[in-house]
Amino acid sequence: MPRVLSRPAPLSPGARLHLMWLASPALPVGGFSYSEGLEAAVDSGRVTGEADAAAWLRDQLHLAVARSDLAVVARAVPAWQRHDLARVRELNDWVLQTRETSELR
Repeated sequence: MPRVLSRPAPLSPGARLHLMWLASPALPVGGFSYSEGLEAAVDSGRVTGEADAAAWLRDQLHLAVARSDLAVVARAVPAWQRHDLARVRELNDWVLQTRETSELR
């Protein structure tokens, strides 16, 4: 008779938060998660030199940063140029709310 695997119990919100902190750049291990696997690509021989590393970094700028932080910067720079400090503060507050707690920063 085949063995039936049961589902694990759902995590509490506190336990889930602790797991998410493991991916934080504030931790030595978590910081590596933001390399998008560059260490593994180097270890496997897919990135072997400066040109490969530059291509990897370009890809990350286009695929990751351009879709997150640069979207905020694109709104903040014109607000700053207009001297719209209320909008700059609003954007800054939003970014801070989407990042780690002040204790981890």
